[in-house]
Amino acid sequence: MGIACCTAVAQSSKDALGGASDAAQHVFDRQVGATVDTTLHAPVFPGGMEAMSAWLRKHVRYPKRAWKQKVEGTVYVKFVVCSDGKVRFAEVLRGVHKDLDKEALRAVAHMPDWLPGRKEGRAVNCRYTLPVAFKLDRPGPARSE
Repeated sequence: MGIACCTAVAQSSKDALGGASDAAQHVFDRQVGATVDTTLHAPVFPGGMEAMSAWLRKHVRYPKRAWKQKVEGTVYVKFVVCSDGKVRFAEVLRGVHKDLDKEALRAVAHMPDWLPGRKEGRAVNCRYTLPVAFKLDRPGPARSE
C-alpha cells in the first residue's frame, strides 16, 4: 500500500528555502496584511509537533497517479497561521509533482485551528513553512483520491 509519510518539521521564516522574489513577496504580504516572521512564541498545532505528524499521516492521501508513477518527494507549503489560529493563504513554495502538490495544499487547508503565534503578549499573523514528505514505503494499491 502506498503511504504518505509526512514529516512535520517546520520553519517560521519566509527565507527557509531562499525566499520568494521581492515582487512575489510584496504581493503575498499585501494579501496577508501585517504578518511577522519572528515571534517570541511560534504558532503551535493543537497537541504539538507529534500531533501534527499524526494528523498529516491520517489525512494526507497518496494521489493514485503519483503512486502509479512511483513519484516521491517533499512538498514545501508556505501558509499563514492567522491571529485567530486559522490556516490561510497556503501555497506551494517548492513542489514535486502536480498531484502531490495539490494534495499537500488540500491537507494544509483542512488543518484544524492552531494556537496562534504571539509577540509582545498579543496574537499575530505568522508565516509558516511545512515540508510534507511523500514516500512509497511498500507496494500495493494507493488510497483513493
